[in-house]
Amino acid sequence: MRKKIIWIIAIGVLIRLGLAFSTYHSDVQPFYFAGSVIAKGNVFNFYDYLGNLPAGDPILKIYPPNLFNYPPLVYFFLGPISYLVSLPFSRELMNGFIFDLPNQLGNLQLNFLLLILKLPYFVFDLGIAALIFKFFKEPKNKLFAFALWMFNPINLYATYMMGQFDVIPTFLTVLALYFAVKREKFFLAAVFLGLGASFKIFPFLFLVPLALMKDKRSLPYDGKWMDRIKIVGLGALTYVATILPFINSSGFRANALVAGQTTKSMYAALPISGGESIIFFPFLILFFYLVFLFKKGDLKNLWSRFFIVILIFFVFTHYHPQWFLWVTPFIIFDLVKSGLKHWPLVVLSFVSWLGLVTLYDPGLSVWLFSPIAPYLYGQKGLWIPSDLNIARSYLQTIFVSVATYYIYYYFPKESKA
Repeated sequence: MRKKIIWIIAIGVLIRLGLAFSTYHSDVQPFYFAGSVIAKGNVFNFYDYLGNLPAGDPILKIYPPNLFNYPPLVYFFLGPISYLVSLPFSRELMNGFIFDLPNQLGNLQLNFLLLILKLPYFVFDLGIAALIFKFFKEPKNKLFAFALWMFNPINLYATYMMGQFDVIPTFLTVLALYFAVKREKFFLAAVFLGLGASFKIFPFLFLVPLALMKDKRSLPYDGKWMDRIKIVGLGALTYVATILPFINSSGFRANALVAGQTTKSMYAALPISGGESIIFFPFLILFFYLVFLFKKGDLKNLWSRFFIVILIFFVFTHYHPQWFLWVTPFIIFDLVKSGLKHWPLVVLSFVSWLGLVTLYDPGLSVWLFSPIAPYLYGQKGLWIPSDLNIARSYLQTIFVSVATYYIYYYFPKESKA
């Protein structure tokens, strides 16, 4: 099995290097720019930096004042790393990268820069592969799960083509799951979920299922309410500790504290009077939290409870392509544990996701390979439907059908003592 793992890693790494070297998406630039802003001494005023620039500043012609709309840990972790790894490159290239990217396309140095900027993700990516490997006992299942992660297109696209950082909170989520299930260290798992939420907020959804887990075995905290509160509180305090230094920043409060993307899941609602509605997302989340409270489960299946709550989020959210990475480890767990029984669900999910990627924004598809084919930059998307909203609705409906079946299949059942 060792030789097979080595081959999987070797091929997987080569694919990652090739994609990181040859693709570009605009989301990779703000992290380097953030690092350069921090390097100038803008720390506690970081979120106010762009808003305080004069109206005619050339930077504002490229980046809006609300550019920095992620939690602080994103910029203060990725920013300095991006800035430091770019130091060997010429300042001319870096200025062109920030202010005049189209004219840098075709420059081989740009390809190496893109590769270097994406390299930090390797640690978290391979970390997820190693953790997923450890979740299984049988060698064939270990190898299969490991290979599924190494070659899954969602991760390759989001991490090495788009250069997005969703792999980091995904890693912290899987790490939390590992420490809860394999080590029964629930408090440490809560800390990891809090850290994950400090990059993107979705790991918060898993704190309550973690705290409410009741198992036929004796858990470290024995299911006491005070310990359950501590688990949720510890995750929340971890997150609060990362944002507290910036809470007095008006730019942080306006742009990053409650990002607009976070509230998208609250749109779907059932009106029951002129001014009152039932909001589906919190309704179903609370419903399943109550189910988790009263239904005992097997600790080794805690992942399925995480899976349910993240699926509910996706059902009621206009999600971005890279967000689908959050679901991918759970789909791998399902594929391996079901013996590929649910492969049609994976195919339908991928069709829905691929349709979203290729639908309308050429920056998500055609423009990605402009570093090796500059003529692609500025071209139209792969397909543009006559009614964009209808097309998106059909694609979302496909995925919602799949998600609903998964939720039905993994609906918590009483564990036998």
